[in-house]
This record gives sequence, structure tokens and C-alpha cells, in this order.
Amino acid sequence: MGDPIPPKVFANDIGISRGALSRIENERAWPGPETLSRIMDAFEIDWPVVAERGDNPGPHPRTPNTWQEGQQASLCAALRRERRELGWTLAELARRSGLSASQLSRIERGQITRSAVFTWHPEDLNLVKEDRRVIFDHPVLMDVATGRFDLENSAEGWAADV
Repeated sequence: MGDPIPPKVFANDIGISRGALSRIENERAWPGPETLSRIMDAFEIDWPVVAERGDNPGPHPRTPNTWQEGQQASLCAALRRERRELGWTLAELARRSGLSASQLSRIERGQITRSAVFTWHPEDLNLVKEDRRVIFDHPVLMDVATGRFDLENSAEGWAADV
């Protein structure tokens, strides 16, 4: 290795601010994938030096703490199951719902517990919150999750209320 590189110069070389580099150095932030790649290139290191391959399949779903969280988890699992049954990708559901594919992915995996896509069942509004049922507020998500999305009998694919 040669002479030390001043932090301001190094930050500029890898395309981030000096403040961002400081947060990474002090473990207050993690570099994004592109920044990490540029850091690795600057130091001429490969992935085996940075990380080891594991068998982690990804983040584990949250364990529901309340009855409503359990309902949300069931709704989210039903959304994924029914979307796949329709033969849709996340991109197709995103196109039809107006939500982003990444948000839909997080919803399906149960990683979003507070979102405008969930609401209380209208028949339960007079009950205390702990006794209310949770439903999708978004009509496309609700129809898909409940299996009411009818591709064959509608030009737009909307299901009639059953």
C-alpha cells in the first residue's frame, strides 16, 4: 500500500460525501451496494475478504404480537398465494394496483405492519380496537387476497362483490 489517502479525497473518489464516509467508518451507517463495490475496488479486495457465504434464506417473518397482526399476516400470505394462483408477478400486481413492486413484496412477506393498505373492517368500527378485524383497504389487494379477482368475466379483471 502507498501513502494514506485523505478522507475527503477517498470519499470523493468513491462518490460519497465526507460525512457519509465518516458514518460508515464509525459504524453509524452501512454503505449501499454500489458504494461498497467502489470501496472494494479502491482497496482491490474481493467478496471472500468482505463476507462469507451463508445459508440464510433471508429475513424471518415477524411473529405477530396481537390478534390484528395475526390477521395481517394471514392477509399478506393470502395475497401472495392468490397472486401466484393468478399467475401474476409482483410487477403485474403493481401495474394493476398502482403500488410499487417493492412495497408489495414487503407486504406479502409481512414486513409492513402499519400501512395505508390496511384498515378496520367497516362492520367493526363500533368495537374497541382490540376486537376489530383487519382488511386490505386497497380494492385490488382485497379482491386478490380473497380470491374474488375474476380475470375471465371482466375486461379489467375486477370481481363482483360476493
